[in-house]
Amino acid sequence: MALIGSVPRRCVNLPPGSLMTLIGSIFGKKVQEGPAIEDFYRKFAAWLGASHVFGAASGRSAFQLALESLGLEEGAEIIFPVFTFPVIPLVAKLLGFQPVFCDVDPKTYNSGPEHIEKKITDKTGAVLATHLFGQPCPIQQIADLARQRNIRLLEDCAHACGVRVDGKQVGTFGDIGVFSFAEGKNMPCFGGGAIATSNDEIAQRAAAILSETSKPSTDVVAKKAFSVWAKWLLTRPFVFGITAYPALRVKLLLGQPLMDSAVGDELLEDFAKSNPQISPFSNLQAATGLLQLNHIDGFNEGARRNAGILTGMLKDVPGIQAPDTVEGDHIYVYYPLTLDPAKRDDLRNYLLKNGFDSKTTDMSDCSALKPFQETLSTGNDQSLPKEASILEICVYPVIPQAEMRRLGNTIRTWAGLPTI
Repeated sequence: MALIGSVPRRCVNLPPGSLMTLIGSIFGKKVQEGPAIEDFYRKFAAWLGASHVFGAASGRSAFQLALESLGLEEGAEIIFPVFTFPVIPLVAKLLGFQPVFCDVDPKTYNSGPEHIEKKITDKTGAVLATHLFGQPCPIQQIADLARQRNIRLLEDCAHACGVRVDGKQVGTFGDIGVFSFAEGKNMPCFGGGAIATSNDEIAQRAAAILSETSKPSTDVVAKKAFSVWAKWLLTRPFVFGITAYPALRVKLLLGQPLMDSAVGDELLEDFAKSNPQISPFSNLQAATGLLQLNHIDGFNEGARRNAGILTGMLKDVPGIQAPDTVEGDHIYVYYPLTLDPAKRDDLRNYLLKNGFDSKTTDMSDCSALKPFQETLSTGNDQSLPKEASILEICVYPVIPQAEMRRLGNTIRTWAGLPTI
């Protein structure tokens, strides 16, 4: 059993120069305002292939901006995948819209047109196509359906920044693409989020909404940035191995929870009390985003490479479902293993004892959560993936390929198979 851990559950991906950017923004008094904002909007839009980009202080805030920019009628129905990050449909509900949940494919976790079309009514105003865990949904077919039925199409690209389908970036197939730059995503910008659109009318509404928002204080933005940088440091494999990992081993020994964040109803209860508002993107976040654009494609390729190693080693392991690539690209922002819920924690504990931390998912079957009990749901299809069956593994390129192979063999040993 390992005495020092080697792989954290998540690795924060800050680009080279991010600390100097943070310090320089503070001393130059350019944390909130500065030239980087418009420069990032222009370059991010060009990289995506969109006409307009607008930033927000968080991915959640960006999604709220997207909804308000669509100009939907109050009470309009919005179709969501039933298996998703539950804060997103709650934002829609708090804004006066009616979330409607459709089924997802149990292997890809994404919804396709065959799931969405069943839920379209004369009250449907929009559909949210989600590219979960970094794998694109069948977005071209969904876009065709939305166009035929004359409904708005949003793309949730929080897990999919840089994914391409037939050479075209996700986030540009629909009316608005929504991106997250949170610390757990592949392109962190000390927090933040953005929307992308090529619709001039939507862009005008978004600009007008942002012009009325109030900025958080410089101290709040800087404190958040230093917190993210500290997490970057703590998630370097060596630093993790001599700091957080021993604490996790002690918690495991004492039978205590393994530092998991609030999920499901607990998460939504806390969020509903926060009175969420739209906050604007800061110059510091934009300057960090400009650095990220120089590295994100290479980072995504490294994650694909590590994921390929792990997938190849697990393809013959009975009872474990590795991510299933069906449509287009996949960047493995999260690498979800699916297995019997009764065995998931046993595998998690075994991995931790051998130096590999892992994570339970933040995604939920929203039809089972209290705020959505009165919504139009899927009827709790038993084929839906359940959060209790998912274990998320980090495959970011900061983790050496040799460690990915050791991880694969550790899982094989747990399953009673020979190493390879």
